[in-house]
Amino acid sequence: MAIVIISCVDEKTRRELGERLAQKLDCPALSREELVDRATQVGVPVGRLEVAVLKHCVSKERLAQHKLQYLALGSVEIGDRSRESANLVYHGRAGNMLLQGVSHVLRVRVVPNAEQRLAATIERLKLNRDKAIEYISKLDDDVSNWVRFAHGVDINDPRHCDLMLNLDQISLSSACATACAMAQLPEFQPTPASRRVMADLCLAARARSRLGQDERTAWADLNVSARDGRITVTYMPGQAQVGGDIESVLSGLEGARELVVTMAVSNLFWVAECFEPSSRSYAEVTDLARRWGAAVQLGRLIPPDDASPVGSAELDGRSAEPEKVRYVPKAEDVTGGIEEDVPARSSRSDGGLAITAEALIDGGMFGGSRLLAGGAEQVVAALKTEPNYSLVVIGDVFVAKGESSRVRLTRELCAGIQEGTRIPVLGSSELRQSFLFDKRQILWLVSSILAVAGIYALVFSQQKPILDFLGGPDWRAWRVAATLAVALTVPLVAYLYGGATDLFLKWLKFE
Repeated sequence: MAIVIISCVDEKTRRELGERLAQKLDCPALSREELVDRATQVGVPVGRLEVAVLKHCVSKERLAQHKLQYLALGSVEIGDRSRESANLVYHGRAGNMLLQGVSHVLRVRVVPNAEQRLAATIERLKLNRDKAIEYISKLDDDVSNWVRFAHGVDINDPRHCDLMLNLDQISLSSACATACAMAQLPEFQPTPASRRVMADLCLAARARSRLGQDERTAWADLNVSARDGRITVTYMPGQAQVGGDIESVLSGLEGARELVVTMAVSNLFWVAECFEPSSRSYAEVTDLARRWGAAVQLGRLIPPDDASPVGSAELDGRSAEPEKVRYVPKAEDVTGGIEEDVPARSSRSDGGLAITAEALIDGGMFGGSRLLAGGAEQVVAALKTEPNYSLVVIGDVFVAKGESSRVRLTRELCAGIQEGTRIPVLGSSELRQSFLFDKRQILWLVSSILAVAGIYALVFSQQKPILDFLGGPDWRAWRVAATLAVALTVPLVAYLYGGATDLFLKWLKFE
């Protein structure tokens, strides 16, 4: 039987549908509220996390650690409950984003009946109609922001669900019957392959949850994966002190037959004035980091004229000590994981540093971040704090300058870093040309292959005239032309063949 995950912004609607469907399928139901309570009991501060996301009162880099713990616990709970009963109905806000890649999970998105929801809100909160509408609108915005933070998706994106039910058009009973019928389709029945995927996801989540609840490893940026019972944990080069604790924390983990603990082989240092996770540069840097097994360290370069608002300790190239995260169990936390009313965080722009750090943490590639004021000297000082950098990528810098000044200053920055560290330095465009295959290069690849093939076809089909031209009886009459033909053709073929081979290997992601 399938695992059915119901997602809906209205708690009353999703709870009623989830319980009806669980009764119809004769299986247990698990609610988001139970999951939150379980997370709070083991010390994951879900209440504080939600308030911090809505009020922007804590750095996203810090929130990302709590978020990963909460999502891991959700996967563990759903996996354990479904294993006990062979099937399960879970209802929450965006549970459809959990257990990605498991084919026997039916993801149902429910749009609540607007009038019924409004009437229930008016009755429950004793509000007039206008106030109730405003309350529902703000609540939906908060839920949308939470889902965007937790899963990085739009809550209304239909691509993340298998079935969408609009209760403005059908009754709750009909919605329940529809979901029940779909859950019994062959496409959503467990297979040996889907069970293996489910087991690996739950094992990785269980390992992450245990690592996050232990004080020795909770603060570190770890990439955790599992395959066929083999757990692989990768830690960043700047956090080498955690390597010795991972094995002891994960010893005796149920379902783990082997544990591999590795350090990311190197660091990529990405220097820019502003960062954006949705940008092309981010995709290219992270693609290269994945291929190299490297961590990505961010360096936000602040022009000297703009450096005054930032603390001097942040600008000298030193990284702050990683914050030690301790998950306090509910029995020891009198707040129950709910944050007190705190003022919103200052809105001063950080150039996208926090949100990019969050995205890298989610991808298991975050190697730290730094603020640097000035130019090459400050970047060189930051690079010399750690020996294992493989590449420095220079993004958008000196953006306030004119085009010619920006190009000149960027070149001087690259030259200064290269001279001071002997580490390869590339700009974004050079990175694309040197390591990455761009779709725009397909035309050049095809043209080179066709040109080489045409030259070889011509040579093999016209061997006798060509041999006569190069060394036949009348060779002396055009020996200068023959020499020039060889001198021009051989390098041309080598250039076309070498370029095509280079692009083809880039396309296959061979270094």
